[in-house]
Amino acid sequence: MGLPKVLFNIAKDGMNRTGNNIQKVTGLIITGSGVASKVELGKSYQVFSLNEAVALGISEAENAFAYKHIKAFYDQAPTGTPLWVMLVSDATTMTAMLDKDGAFAPTLIADAKGAIRVLGVVKKATGSETIAAGLDTDVQTAVVKAQAIAEHFEKKYMPFRVVVSGNSWNGKVADLTNFSENELNKVACFIGNDDKEKEASVGLFLGKMSSIPVQRKIHRVKDGSVLPLVAYFTDGTTIDSKADQWDTLDDKGYIFFRTFVGRSGYYFSGDNTLTKPTDDFKSLSSGLVMDKALLLAYGALVEELSDEVLLSEEGSIHPAIIKSWQTKLENTLQSEMVSKGELSAVNINIDPEQKVLQTGKVVVGLKLLPVGYADFIEVNIGFTTKKEEN
Repeated sequence: MGLPKVLFNIAKDGMNRTGNNIQKVTGLIITGSGVASKVELGKSYQVFSLNEAVALGISEAENAFAYKHIKAFYDQAPTGTPLWVMLVSDATTMTAMLDKDGAFAPTLIADAKGAIRVLGVVKKATGSETIAAGLDTDVQTAVVKAQAIAEHFEKKYMPFRVVVSGNSWNGKVADLTNFSENELNKVACFIGNDDKEKEASVGLFLGKMSSIPVQRKIHRVKDGSVLPLVAYFTDGTTIDSKADQWDTLDDKGYIFFRTFVGRSGYYFSGDNTLTKPTDDFKSLSSGLVMDKALLLAYGALVEELSDEVLLSEEGSIHPAIIKSWQTKLENTLQSEMVSKGELSAVNINIDPEQKVLQTGKVVVGLKLLPVGYADFIEVNIGFTTKKEEN
């Protein structure tokens, strides 16, 4: 059985779809170069501003590619926002970056002591990529590695979501993998940028994620546009040139930029993960809410490990114990999430008839009622011959 521990069995079909200061910290693993006496390849760094990154040697002159992404991050997130960064060689694939048994993402996550909630990876394209299913073959294997490493660290109470750059798209929507048939619910694939290059604007994506609360969708229109004038796909074509295919791209699970009639600028298309439409974690926002709730519940319950559990005369869990645990969990989640609008409500249930004496285990039922989203607004409109009362 191993050491005493708090185990979380996370349901992914509950929404019927047919420290207490837990920040949404982001991490970035990106192609770069070592700079003598400054930044080293494969080493973790935490920065709080673009100037700090430049001081490390991630400057426009010394590391133009990484600089571009970190600048885009701080164009979205205010100075003072933490960002964990690791530079890797141009020979390092995104698949290697995300290998749970490798030296890159595991090192960054460990060095951040599990604080990272969203990890972005992007490799600078060389122009010699092999294309499969419309994208660099590295993307196809990287998303699988991303799911595996996220699941691995979730068991260590270090949950995070991964954003993979959809490099070198060939521009053919029909060729792209239909990720809505997969079960990679901790991973997103982004295929948009602001510079016509072969890589997605992952730095910009992470900056936006860092600047919004856990339940907020990255494509919320009220937040305003993220790009003012023009946006592209990673095939170099403009977003607008494929407007008739946006729905298909979204249905296949990809994230890109889009526009709205009557509004200037470009917005994110959604926050899809690479999984089935019926999965509770079809969106990054749902996953991030669960991750925060998991950590808060863990913090509340870990103090109870191996403590005495008083039993009633009938051998059931004493009502006082149940009330104590329920109150602790409810107070934590109410103050840290419900009161902040990150959840609508919580419900805790502990069956008093559990055989604690025989099993040494207490099962806690924790149900979270998420906030809803107006992703689709349907308006019935028409003329009338008279004004009617509501």
